[in-house]
Amino acid sequence: MSRINTRIIIKWSIIITVIGEIITLLFRLVGGISAVDFNKTNPNILLQVHHMFWAIPFIIWAFLIKKNNIVKSRILGLSIGIILSDLVHHFILLPLLVGNTGWHWP
Repeated sequence: MSRINTRIIIKWSIIITVIGEIITLLFRLVGGISAVDFNKTNPNILLQVHHMFWAIPFIIWAFLIKKNNIVKSRILGLSIGIILSDLVHHFILLPLLVGNTGWHWP
């Protein structure tokens, strides 16, 4: 079984968190539409869920990799970054921007 590389995971987590949050903010600020308004347009359920849930298939994929610890570490960092981006968006930035977490389901 391959060992994961913590430095790679941390590096990729930070990069993906920042990139993910920039993209999320651009959609929200430039697009000028809230998630609630977006969901009223009846998009596919896969577009309605919080993006942190997109990390699940990547986490599964990472643990299926047996020999390449660099790839495994990068995929785990990607997964953590996706989760952190969603949490930062809802629990830090949205309260500052709109006064609430904007947490909803879906």
